Amino acid sequence: MSSMDPFRDEARSRGIPENEVEHWLGTVRLCAMLSPAGQAAPDGPVAGRLGGLPPMPEDEPVPDLPFLASIDLGAIPAGATDLPLPKDGTLLFFADTEDPWSDDDWSRLIYVPAGTPVSERGPGGEWPPQVHPAQDLRLTTEPSLPNRGSDTEEFPHGGELGSVWWETCGEMQTDGPVQIGGYPWVWNTDPLTEHDHGPGDWVLLAEVGGEDLTEGELGIVYWVIRREDLAAGRFTRARACFDMVG
Repeated sequence: MSSMDPFRDEARSRGIPENEVEHWLGTVRLCAMLSPAGQAAPDGPVAGRLGGLPPMPEDEPVPDLPFLASIDLGAIPAGATDLPLPKDGTLLFFADTEDPWSDDDWSRLIYVPAGTPVSERGPGGEWPPQVHPAQDLRLTTEPSLPNRGSDTEEFPHGGELGSVWWETCGEMQTDGPVQIGGYPWVWNTDPLTEHDHGPGDWVLLAEVGGEDLTEGELGIVYWVIRREDLAAGRFTRARACFDMVG
């Protein structure tokens, strides 16, 4: 993992107590960051693809939604996240970010078990969704911290510590359009705590974002899921949320 010294240095410059900084750093979670080849480490494994046509099971219709990304779970090494992910198979992420608040059908997550016959194809219909240019995504394992915090009894400077990560994360973390696990990057609304998902240990499964995927706006689609549902492979119970700059 990258040195967290830039975070420590910025927190020290703001006068945040050292013991609280180290306690906050103890909440670091690892995430799998997936980036195009030019942004990621050149020796990182290809673990997914942005855009293109989805590799759909041959007996399943293609969702009538823009296809954002596919993730090869077999290429995510053990320990890259703290999520109970399946050891293999593929996740397919679809979302229409033009009007994500209109109804419950704006997004879809599909898990394709390993060995399932698939073919790359788009949906039928007279007005098919846009096909985004295909790009291979390489994986790096990165540290993740909240970019927005709250002052609590445990962390009296929690709000400031979140601001420190916002300020310094670029020095410790490779940016990429897809993140698996870790903490969500929050612009306005935290997808884990500020939505009525119901009880349970909700975790960030994935976030997919970038202007190329979200109708020219800087937005993020999050998929969250209960940890127990993820461990059991119940991907249909994942929920999607959308946030954007502004």
